[in-house]
Amino acid sequence: MEPDRSLLGQGPYPTTGPLAVLARAGFLAAAAAVVLAVVLPPRYVPDFVRSTYLQHFAAYYVLSLLGLAASARTRISVVALRVVVFATAMESFHLLTGARVRPLIDNWVADMGGLAAALAPIAVARFRRRFERPPEARA
Repeated sequence: MEPDRSLLGQGPYPTTGPLAVLARAGFLAAAAAVVLAVVLPPRYVPDFVRSTYLQHFAAYYVLSLLGLAASARTRISVVALRVVVFATAMESFHLLTGARVRPLIDNWVADMGGLAAALAPIAVARFRRRFERPPEARA
């Protein structure tokens, strides 16, 4: 099948198309922002909401969505596993600085909440597709 470069076309989108490249660049930028937020001292990291748990949730929600878009042909479970490993590594990095474990676990749970929120609509859509009527029954 010929690659379809249109935004809402029916054919496969090329892996070198501008949207695919933009998705990968967005994912790398989001991952770099998370790494910087972990490595930099807290006073240099802006608070865009008052709750640190909401910040973790939002960061990993966006990171997960961009990861799914950047790896469109990769299995969703593989993308999710990569995000879990990345989140675990980022939270574990704080242990090197002497952070307490309990807040890190709470932050990690918020990270996983962002991942779950990004994956939920895809899981529901796949579940609902299983109940579609066969083409011959629609007529």
